[in-house]
Amino acid sequence: MKLRWLAVNSMLAVAAGLMFSCASTEAPRQAERYADPKTCAACHPKIAQTYRQTGMGRSFRKATAADAVGAAFTHEASGRSYRLEGRDGRLYLQRRELRKGSESVEKEVHYVLGSGNHARSFLHKSPQNRLMEMPVNAYAERGGALAMSPGYDRPDHFDMRRAIGYQCMFCHNGYPKVSDGAVTADPVFDGAIPEGIDCQRCHGPGQAHVDAAGKAGAKAEAIRAAILNPKALTVERQIEVCAQCHLETTSFPLPNALVRMERGVFSYDPREPLADYILHFDHASGAGHQDKFEIASSVYRLRQAKCFRESGGKLTCTTCHNPHEVKKDFDAACAQCHGGIQAKAGHPAKKECASCHMPKRRTEDVIHVAVTDHRIQRPVAGAKWLAAREEVHQQMGSTSYQGEVALYEPTTLTGAAGELYPAIAQVAHQSNLKTGITRLMAAIDQYKPTHPGYYLHAAQALQTAGRAEESVGYYRKALDRDPHYLPALRNLGAAQGRAGQLAEARRSLEQATKEFPGDSLSWFELARLNRREGKLAEAAAAVRKAIENEPELVDAHTALGSILLEMSDPAGAEKAFLAALREKPEDAEANAGLGGMLGGRGEIAEATRFFEVAARNNANNVAARFNYAVFLANQRKFAEAIVHARKAVELEPSNLNAQDLLGNLYAATRNWRAAAEQYREAIRIDPESGRAQLGLGTALGALNDLAGARLYLGKAAQSPDAGVRAEASELLRSIP
Repeated sequence: MKLRWLAVNSMLAVAAGLMFSCASTEAPRQAERYADPKTCAACHPKIAQTYRQTGMGRSFRKATAADAVGAAFTHEASGRSYRLEGRDGRLYLQRRELRKGSESVEKEVHYVLGSGNHARSFLHKSPQNRLMEMPVNAYAERGGALAMSPGYDRPDHFDMRRAIGYQCMFCHNGYPKVSDGAVTADPVFDGAIPEGIDCQRCHGPGQAHVDAAGKAGAKAEAIRAAILNPKALTVERQIEVCAQCHLETTSFPLPNALVRMERGVFSYDPREPLADYILHFDHASGAGHQDKFEIASSVYRLRQAKCFRESGGKLTCTTCHNPHEVKKDFDAACAQCHGGIQAKAGHPAKKECASCHMPKRRTEDVIHVAVTDHRIQRPVAGAKWLAAREEVHQQMGSTSYQGEVALYEPTTLTGAAGELYPAIAQVAHQSNLKTGITRLMAAIDQYKPTHPGYYLHAAQALQTAGRAEESVGYYRKALDRDPHYLPALRNLGAAQGRAGQLAEARRSLEQATKEFPGDSLSWFELARLNRREGKLAEAAAAVRKAIENEPELVDAHTALGSILLEMSDPAGAEKAFLAALREKPEDAEANAGLGGMLGGRGEIAEATRFFEVAARNNANNVAARFNYAVFLANQRKFAEAIVHARKAVELEPSNLNAQDLLGNLYAATRNWRAAAEQYREAIRIDPESGRAQLGLGTALGALNDLAGARLYLGKAAQSPDAGVRAEASELLRSIP
């Protein structure tokens, strides 16, 4: 019996709601209310000059050749080395794989994100106007030397293709010129990108202030009244101005926060309560996360401090920090309440209060950075705050936090919001999926919200839970409220396809690609549907559109390679697989696909190298395991092939191809009892499988069960597959 190749079929993950809820009919940011940040310096030159020296003022800028730092950095886990190189005034990042024969890749670095006080990240702007984070950072504590970016210290990191979202830009820069409705699609920065957080982040929209100052005879009171001075706010509201960026309960899957449905990404105005714009969430009390310490936890930790809680409103962020300048002497702030403490017996005669009571600690999420702990407390004897850490990686829904997601205090919610948003928080990162789905569906039924985003979250949660048919109904409800709501339109087509509603899926996806021709994921889903229906030319055309819109979409390249193989275009398939490997050198499906092609050409050594990369870096990828098993079997290395085929079956027991392959391998080693058992399992999955019936009949014949052999070979002889029919008929004639 011929061993068959398993076609690669990349699965597209459903986009989950992260920090920013999906929205479409949001209130616009009204860009005309914002002034050009450069106009501030005309009237406030001294403040503008000192502010430019602060971390906020230096948070984002264009890269130059002078940003090239250090020698090449080698990352053993992924087998790659990186080097920053300045050339002709520009900055480039070069990547070289350590394995023999691999080609180097170079991308220009267009922007630097971060002041450099702790770290600098490097960004590439693609021709499609996406900002892509580079895999290495320059860290201050390492003398500016390179090390992996946060989340990258693993074999299968994002390399040069992790997109910077609007939520990243919200806290790391000023106000880019994007439509607030653009949050429904991929983050694209096709307008001018500002350089650095500007005055309006804390003082609110400034155009009215500029206009008032420009009027002849304008009074100072009127000019001041046209702009916010945060000092005029209550103490808690003053802290909220800082908290918009310096409050993150966690950067690990939870979720940390949800922007309200009706709000745009950049619509927060510091004159309003922060909870009117964004709602924060935390781990449940007693869940073992009370002392977490992460990179953006300043406000979170400060609110836990006894000094803060008992200060009666005297202690705020600006007690110690002047946002307009770099302030070094913090002891004066402590002396306001603890002026005579150093004269007391037993207290060390030392001026730097923070060195003991607010020590620098290594953060849990950015392991090459140590920042000040704002939870002011007594010194902890023997604490090793700066000890080296290993990076923690959490898989959403499996190794991430599983439990109740709590509304972060001091926020309170009532009415519809008090039911809907906490329910969304349970499902957005799969922390409390089963309970959350029930809560969210009940809240939607009770309050019947008008925004489509609520229904989208419910649909995504149902789809994640494997309830595709139910998810279809909620996607439709979202579209009833906004027929042009891209996330629901795209995901509806995907859900309908998984639910077997192929005609409906086609209508949804064709509408999505027509209304949003630049959405790569809609094209990719349409390609998957076309391929499923055997329309290979249409599938290739659709996946090429996905690649045109988003060249970094690795799954699209691998899918194109597999489609072209089925279309008997090996040259095109090889080109597509190589394109995938340029973006993601460890990609299981591209490595396995290329390995299979090379094996078919007799280039066994090269094929083995690609298969080994696929198996080593992607131990849980079914296609990689299956294809490696086929490759080994074709070399008659049956014992090794069985190891990989068994793993494929273990990973996906319902995979008929894997079950059939394992049966074939047992048969090849004349382990007829194991082969028969495997073929029976394949028939249980698909009672009409002619290949499995043929295999079982053959195995039973070898075991001298002639009646059983006749039964299953007779069924196989009726198979639609001409090859199976012929082989079964021949074997039937050989049975006495």
